[in-house]
Amino acid sequence: MADNNKDFENTELEQDGNSSSDDKLDMKSGKSPSVLETLRKINEKERREELEAESRRTEMIANAERAKREKYAQKLAQDRIELMKLKQGVISEDDIPKEEKIEKEYTAIEKIGNFFYHNKMYIVIITLIAAIAAFLIYDIATQKHPDVSVMIIAEDSEFYFRTEDIQKLFEPYCKDCNGDGVVYVRVSYLPAVVDNSDPSALYYAQADQTKLVAEFQSETSIIVISDEYTCDVVKISDGVLKDMREVYPDDENAVRLGYMLKGTNFAEDITL
Repeated sequence: MADNNKDFENTELEQDGNSSSDDKLDMKSGKSPSVLETLRKINEKERREELEAESRRTEMIANAERAKREKYAQKLAQDRIELMKLKQGVISEDDIPKEEKIEKEYTAIEKIGNFFYHNKMYIVIITLIAAIAAFLIYDIATQKHPDVSVMIIAEDSEFYFRTEDIQKLFEPYCKDCNGDGVVYVRVSYLPAVVDNSDPSALYYAQADQTKLVAEFQSETSIIVISDEYTCDVVKISDGVLKDMREVYPDDENAVRLGYMLKGTNFAEDITL
């Protein structure tokens, strides 16, 4: 029996000796922790620091709010006491301390910004009116007043693309009628007869006819380029245009309602 106990104790000593030797081997091996383990520990530390900082900020905000509420509650209590004393006649209204209003000193930039903020609607309206007025003044100042106005009322799209060429053709034969020192011939393509089946053509025709009437009512000298069909539809008759037979009595192209361009070099001159 004694021998068996001795053997058991020897066995335990051997196991303890093996365990301690293994620990010594691990400590002496010098193995460093893995990168992932290091990162995990760093992240845990940073997260813990963030939580502690957030907790401190929350506590500070809560303390500030609590102090603010307490101060407000004290003021209400004080006001209530003073109001009761005032009602009971213990104190007069002059005895109640008045809160001093501290006037803030504004910088020049802050004053300008405050002015624009409180008057932005008026500033927008005034700016819009000023912009429209400036545009109208500029338009009137730079507007060119024609000495002669040429209106093409015959429906021919070729005339639309030749308005500038017609202007250059007529200007050498015109004089400065309005005395502004510049000879200017304005050529407008305003067909008086349009296709009624085309809605877009009818839309533009209304605007053209309005402008056509305005041109006839102006004091500018007018030249009308048209064909016989358009003259009949528009009812251009005697008295509307000058009888060119009186101006060019010996010219066979001069007729009662105008000057016949057929047989002249007009088409070639405007296509050069």
